[in-house]
Amino acid sequence: MSADADATLATGLKSHILRSLVKLPPMPQVILRAREVMDDPGAGLRDLARIIESDQALVAKVLSLANSAYYGIAGQVSSVQHAAVLLGLKALGDLVILSASSVFLGRELPGYRLSPQAVWRHSLATALLARAIAGRRHPGLEADAFVVGLLHDAGKLILEPFVLARRAQAAPEPAPEGPPGGELERRWFGLDHTEAIALACRFWRFPEAQVKGVRFHHEPAASSQSALAYVAHLANALAYRAGCGGGDGAGGEIAAGALEFLKMDAAELDPLQAEMTEAIGGLEAALPGA
Repeated sequence: MSADADATLATGLKSHILRSLVKLPPMPQVILRAREVMDDPGAGLRDLARIIESDQALVAKVLSLANSAYYGIAGQVSSVQHAAVLLGLKALGDLVILSASSVFLGRELPGYRLSPQAVWRHSLATALLARAIAGRRHPGLEADAFVVGLLHDAGKLILEPFVLARRAQAAPEPAPEGPPGGELERRWFGLDHTEAIALACRFWRFPEAQVKGVRFHHEPAASSQSALAYVAHLANALAYRAGCGGGDGAGGEIAAGALEFLKMDAAELDPLQAEMTEAIGGLEAALPGA
């Protein structure tokens, strides 16, 4: 296939992908509703509990996570109201966001050669690291960093059916055995997974700061000084280094200037990874596909 023909095909596929955004599941809206409650000084545990109780699948997931070893109260949480009393507003809000994201992200991506556990584990690892990094350098961004970390690679779910179709078609250039990276995504589809999830987040009316965070997590220097992009970038790299890879081809490389922007020292990285690994261990039983 000539370069011009390949570009024409990519343009057509990009239009198809953009149209497919309207068919995305509404689950991430739960994340926004939870954040709105948590940011409202007049709201409380009862308001957050109502969001959870409106969806029985969400109730089951919240209780499963609440009873995980991570929270140290395994087997003691029998209802959403009980979880609210034992955990408090912030922890319950985290549970809502985790539960909603796990439903959305806990899917197999055969086109990317990723199991449900691999997708979710990488997303969770990045979210935990992003929150920890923000807590050290940008405390006001902890909640946003957690959401960006969870959703940073969700563009792969959007591109998955198109990656599968590309693998199935006869083409002069064989598809790679491993997961396609951003450069190949752009050649095939005219956009990569970071652009796809940024467009989706705008469609879902996520805050622009979060949109920038997911869009530029591989290239934070292009983000116009977005702290969330730098936080997500470092968190993604550390997740890879800790063995929680998501198959996007970026590995554990940290972009030049990222540590300087965040005012972090390389000596801080190993303890961050160890803290995240311990936290994931506590949540393991509640992970999809575990």
